[in-house]
Amino acid sequence: MALRAALVAMLPAVVAAEKYAVIAAGSAGFMNYRHQADACHAYQIMLQSGVPADNIILMMQDDVANSSENPFPGQLFNKPGENPPDVYKGCKVDYSGDIVTGQLFMDVLTGNTEGAKGKVLKSGASDTVFVNFVDHGGPGIIAFPNGPVLTVKQLSKTLKTMQSKKMFKQMVFYMEACESGSMFPDLEKDGKILAVSASNADESSWGTYCGDAAMVKGKNVGSCLGDLFSVNWMQDDDAGKFKSETFRSQISKVTKLTNKSHVCSFGDKSFEDETIGSVETASSLSASPSDTAQGAVDARDVYLTQAMWAWQHATDKESKQKAWTRVTGIMKDREADEALFAGLAAAACADVNPERLVQCQHKFLHERMEMTHMDCHHELALAVHEHCPASEYHHSAGGWNGFNMKFARVLLNICEGQEALGKSTEQLVHLVQEHCTKASRDRAAEMQILV
Repeated sequence: MALRAALVAMLPAVVAAEKYAVIAAGSAGFMNYRHQADACHAYQIMLQSGVPADNIILMMQDDVANSSENPFPGQLFNKPGENPPDVYKGCKVDYSGDIVTGQLFMDVLTGNTEGAKGKVLKSGASDTVFVNFVDHGGPGIIAFPNGPVLTVKQLSKTLKTMQSKKMFKQMVFYMEACESGSMFPDLEKDGKILAVSASNADESSWGTYCGDAAMVKGKNVGSCLGDLFSVNWMQDDDAGKFKSETFRSQISKVTKLTNKSHVCSFGDKSFEDETIGSVETASSLSASPSDTAQGAVDARDVYLTQAMWAWQHATDKESKQKAWTRVTGIMKDREADEALFAGLAAAACADVNPERLVQCQHKFLHERMEMTHMDCHHELALAVHEHCPASEYHHSAGGWNGFNMKFARVLLNICEGQEALGKSTEQLVHLVQEHCTKASRDRAAEMQILV
């Protein structure tokens, strides 16, 4: 007996596997209501499915529920109806306000307590991790409310760091953003990370329950309630079929329901046939059926579409004028962004043979090249954030906003053409800085004239 006890004592302790979740919404402002509603809904699913509250980390600006524009102060709804669940009730936000950045997201995921001063991911080699990001995106970039953007280079490095630190047995990453299919270029087939994106690398994701469909308890919320991919997977989770449904089954189902963009999956698909309960367990949220594509709008056009809806439904002269000011302001912002990146393409082609000038500009503006110059793209994306003019009506923290992030494609193309241009990355960064600085001065002068 003594020998047996000694042998048992020598065996390594068996560590019980745990489940963890990190959820991030990367925008601010009431017109981005849907992102924070999505994030809180995801939080509720994780919490009510048995993931310990201490193992869930949620970061978002947290400025929507108590916004003066919210017709239901202190509440958020992720679906329409007469009695939908308030997903903000009990939604514990761990990081809010101006500290919510891409760097914080990376610090939390990698367990860096020097960078993140609050909760960080403490998972280990036997644990499962679920990550959910919801916000604006573009080719190779995703947004955060206080900037700068998080680039594909940074996300790839973060995931590799998590792998090297053996922070999971399996990790599932659901990403809701335009061009989100561009954010997982180098996931390995045996790396134990399965990523699912709302769209492919060349298209927008879609907001839903917008306009007339944003009705809750007889009132119109005045902003989209959710994002199409997100509400599809979460309403499927709400149904609670975790003991039988596999990831493969859910991805297939959500792909069909998300009929405005192409849902994509990347990385290690070896555990697609495991039940969702291996990462999450059953949820008790209301699971009444709902047509998730009601009022679906291209995410690039949500601001303009909602502003037009507000103008059309304004009931008095003052509200009508206020709404029209927003409409015209958003249209001017969009025109300025289009001109900015067209000018950037022209500046990059300035030294090209005049006979090839138009071809060069068209190539940078419209082609869809594959990213191979990740470092160059990263540097140019940060330069746009730092030096390009902020948008007045798109709640931007720096040069990027929900509309113009699609023009990250221009940066990608310029980087892929840098050898033909004969320009180094440093020269291209300087070109972006000069062009954006001039655009910022011009926009400031224009605003001064209007005042």
